[in-house]
Amino acid sequence: MHARALLAVVASTALACGSSGGDGPDGGPGDGDAGVDAAGTPAGAAVFAPDVLHAIELTVDAQHLGTLDDDGSTVRVPATITFDGAVIAQVGLRKKGASSRRPLSGKSGFTVKFNEFVPGQRLDGLEKLTIDNAIEDPSLLTGHLSYEVYRRAGLPAPRTAHATLRFNGVDKGLFVIEEPTNDDYLAAHFGDGSGNVYEGPWDFPKGAAAAELRDEVVDGRSRADLEALTAAVMDTPDAQLEATLAPLLDLDRFLTNYAVEMVAALWDNYAIVAWNFYLYHPPGGKFVLLTHGVNWPYWHADMDPFDIHTDPWGTGGSAPPGYLCDRVDRIPALAARFRAELVRVARDAWDVPTLQARIDRAVATMHSRPLTGASLENLGRFEAAVAEARAFVTDRKAYLTTRLGL
Repeated sequence: MHARALLAVVASTALACGSSGGDGPDGGPGDGDAGVDAAGTPAGAAVFAPDVLHAIELTVDAQHLGTLDDDGSTVRVPATITFDGAVIAQVGLRKKGASSRRPLSGKSGFTVKFNEFVPGQRLDGLEKLTIDNAIEDPSLLTGHLSYEVYRRAGLPAPRTAHATLRFNGVDKGLFVIEEPTNDDYLAAHFGDGSGNVYEGPWDFPKGAAAAELRDEVVDGRSRADLEALTAAVMDTPDAQLEATLAPLLDLDRFLTNYAVEMVAALWDNYAIVAWNFYLYHPPGGKFVLLTHGVNWPYWHADMDPFDIHTDPWGTGGSAPPGYLCDRVDRIPALAARFRAELVRVARDAWDVPTLQARIDRAVATMHSRPLTGASLENLGRFEAAVAEARAFVTDRKAYLTTRLGL
């Protein structure tokens, strides 16, 4: 979408309350009708258009730079964002990341909340946007490809696209923009985004009290749901675990998520280190495990999909694997279900032509307009890393075919 058209979208949605749509142009139809306009276009369709190298500019007054640069700050500062020529003032800006967090003098990642200071303000129907610095991923492709596998496996996953970023007039390079797992996203995929959201890193042996519950104080939320699930996971004998979990956790989705993580060698999520994930409890429904923050490549084509005790971080065992995955592996009936799902995902969702086509499209997008400065330097790193990404896609399929007897 051109800047003039996006400006019109900004104007028409600034006071609207629509929510973000499903997967849209980033990988197939969504799971629901939330967040579509009168023409049926999903919210965020322009922002996440994967064939556009988007141009983002962020401007922050000098008086707010200290607060923004404070790595311990949770305060959003006012900023102006220009997205493909569309200007929105008074958005809420905050740095993002843990090990990927960088000072403003370097390549910081950000989250932007469009309605932080202006109620109802949105961009292309979106309430929030994640701008990932991809410090660990010079290919800028790890999430872009992995989320495609999630969608092909039948699970929701964030939409992604690529952009250049200028901060207070300085070119900061190439970034990945990602759809946040907020109320809009949850409503689009589960019909209701008002349930409890718990965020990793966390695992069941730590107890429900140790989990981060979004909006717990503001909304007066109760952890009784996670307490019940935690008790079931920790205290139920093997023979009864599947039946005990049935009313509490969508076990089919959990096993699919587990299979995708192992097929795609996603070592930074739940199965291997219990790190980047959400547990969402839709009102009246069962807990579901959701992916996010896939931005560390572990391109080892021969990673055994049955070995969650692999140690890519070199922690010497200080980061144990996901406890529930470990239990699944030790219970024959559940292990058999996992293996069947692993075969299905490796056979059907890890589709080499589709993933290579996404790489081709990303390469074309990166070269769709002239780049200078840090963006040009990042482009050189991207080009050097693309060959590794291509090889991994092909070699991983070959390894899985042999290992699983596809």
